[in-house]
Amino acid sequence: MLTANYHIHTHLSPCATDDMRLRQILDAAEKTGLSEIGITDHCYGLELNSTRLRELRSEVDQAASGRDIRVYFGVEAYIMRHRMASITPQIGALFDYVVMAPNHYNIRGVAQPVRLDPRILADHELYMLEAAVNHPATDIVAHPFVLSPRIFRVAPDRLAALAHAMMDVIDEKRLAETLDRMRQRDIAIELTPKMFQFSQVHLESFYRLCVERGVLLAYGGDSHDVDEIAIPQQVLLFADRLGITDDALWSPPSSL
Repeated sequence: MLTANYHIHTHLSPCATDDMRLRQILDAAEKTGLSEIGITDHCYGLELNSTRLRELRSEVDQAASGRDIRVYFGVEAYIMRHRMASITPQIGALFDYVVMAPNHYNIRGVAQPVRLDPRILADHELYMLEAAVNHPATDIVAHPFVLSPRIFRVAPDRLAALAHAMMDVIDEKRLAETLDRMRQRDIAIELTPKMFQFSQVHLESFYRLCVERGVLLAYGGDSHDVDEIAIPQQVLLFADRLGITDDALWSPPSSL
């Protein structure tokens, strides 16, 4: 059963609301019955030096003290291109885990698909997924194959149809090989509510393939507001439909 949200932003992430403070986040998480959460601010919203990161970890630990919930100190980084991410493995090691986004196309310097063609998008998204899986800092791959209407500036229904066409023409052999590498490296795939928010439910077949190939799953709400901390009912029903067991769920390395 899903009882953890490993992708939560605080007010330190520029895209989060100002009320995303640790106390409010923990209050909301406890109220909704979560057993574990992960604080994963964008790496560009943090001062990435060891002194500042130790201070932030201490703030997280203090906020969690006395609570009936386990809190991890993570980070969301992003792939720029093959062998290049927004953080180094050395910086990544200062966190409990690293959520790596392969498709933050809104950020300057991130490799972009050359045009909105299903086959080109499929090749590019797969290339970025491969880069995330091969990067030594990655623990979770965030919102895989989800195309954001805000980033692409395309109407949601049109983009959903494009995303569906993209997955229809993806190189299945490369995808299977990439998922096998994820299993071998204990890298989790993020189970994201964005597939429902953006009407991209065709991704069910992708997640089924992940389960079939033994890839661990981790729920990540990509929460930017306190109302997004709880796990939506749609996601819980989807996880039941996939037949996800506790053995198929990822946990941060420090909890093993």
